[in-house]
Amino acid sequence: MAGPAETLSFIARRLIQFEQRFSQADATRKRAASALFSQMSHSIQVLVADLNRDQLPHEACRDLILYSTRIKDCAEEELGATETDRLSQALSEASDKEKIYLEYRSSDRKKYLEEELEKASILIQALANGIYMAPLPEESAPADTHPDGSRVI
Repeated sequence: MAGPAETLSFIARRLIQFEQRFSQADATRKRAASALFSQMSHSIQVLVADLNRDQLPHEACRDLILYSTRIKDCAEEELGATETDRLSQALSEASDKEKIYLEYRSSDRKKYLEEELEKASILIQALANGIYMAPLPEESAPADTHPDGSRVI
């Protein structure tokens, strides 16, 4: 069974597979999803910093558990109910501060676990940025251009 660090890495890799669906959402959903994923990424960065200082990651894990409850509101239309529930549950379980702290502290592969967490943070932030920067559906083909991209004069 995968530990918390590998689970967070899995969640990030799974979420980024849905970037195209998120980028096609309406502006309100895009903003909400982008903000949630950016916050998740930041919390994982704080988690890594706490682990490197040999501190129990109270705040980061508390925040990640909170974000696990918000995934449904921000991503169910894009992920579907089953996938949303699965990822929400996995995020909640992986955010157990004692479990992740003990996994990291007792591991002889700390560098690997740290890299997995950093990759997760980077992927989730890349997803947030991609969603935020994606043009709105009505912006993707302006009325004054042809489908080939040339301008109408």
